[in-house]
Amino acid sequence: MQIAITPFPDNRFALSVPYNEKLLVELKSIPGHRWHPGEKLWSFPDRQENLDRILTMLCCHDRFLETSYRQELLAAFHDELKLMKYSRVTVKHYLACVREYLAFCGKHTEDHNGSMRLYLLGKIDGGASSSSINVYHSALRLFCRKVLNIDITDLPERPSKDKLLPKVLSIEEVRLVFQHTGNLKHRTILMLIYSAGLRVSEAATMKIADIDTDRNIIHIKMAKGRKDRITLLADSFKTILAEYVERYKPAIWLFEGQMPGSHITIRTIQKVFENAIMHAGIQKDVSVHSLRHSFATHLLENGTDIRYIQDLLGHVNTKTTMIYTNVSNRALRNIKSPLDF
Repeated sequence: MQIAITPFPDNRFALSVPYNEKLLVELKSIPGHRWHPGEKLWSFPDRQENLDRILTMLCCHDRFLETSYRQELLAAFHDELKLMKYSRVTVKHYLACVREYLAFCGKHTEDHNGSMRLYLLGKIDGGASSSSINVYHSALRLFCRKVLNIDITDLPERPSKDKLLPKVLSIEEVRLVFQHTGNLKHRTILMLIYSAGLRVSEAATMKIADIDTDRNIIHIKMAKGRKDRITLLADSFKTILAEYVERYKPAIWLFEGQMPGSHITIRTIQKVFENAIMHAGIQKDVSVHSLRHSFATHLLENGTDIRYIQDLLGHVNTKTTMIYTNVSNRALRNIKSPLDF
């Protein structure tokens, strides 16, 4: 609902305004006020002092009303995402996109086609990656369809994905990372991610019950795309895992967080990796996800069939896994540079 002041019969004027408790109390303090439930508006005697008083109220409450309206939209979108069973990470990213867009709009815009077009063009001009722009596309279209009940037709075309190579560490650099992670819990986390090719979110939400030490396998539950899969439990990892469990005695989550009953946060794991990279003196621009990339690349270089790597990583399409052939040195070993002729 937009704020509107319009003429009303019997020498009165009408006010339509979104519900707000504080504003409601102030409106009721104006002599001669009336609430019209059928029309869902207030009316007041048509006097200049009443109009001035209401305009002053609205100026004071305008920012709060807009914020309140935004929160209602975000809450409705959050409910829709949960009903569609989007992953927690996707829900977080989509809500962030829509929250930023609504802040960009300012007042309640009626032209979401135009506003979203300008917003996305601004993101593109600001240097946002193709992947980020595609996430904004998906989030805003879904928000409009599910919450605003409108169809967006005038957005810029989705950009093609950036064809960036995975950032990979050598086996020696991976060992350096572990050597420079002094805390047993932190070292166990990083070794698990590398040895099993996990996403950081999968490591953060790993449960004790997900690890089968007898069969040397790890169950990944409800991973990306709401898919389960099985990956490797390395023999050499079982020793540090046993030491970690003996010392920390985790109950449900393999890596418990600071709050009772919670698991470690993704940001904590990222910070652990960043500190290890810094102390190891590694200059590459890598993230904790590079351990997963390194897992796949090192398996490929060791002769593992790419179809098995695809299953271990949980990729739906082999083309996704094939990108590791571009960073593997397996094929390059038998090729000499002309400088070496």
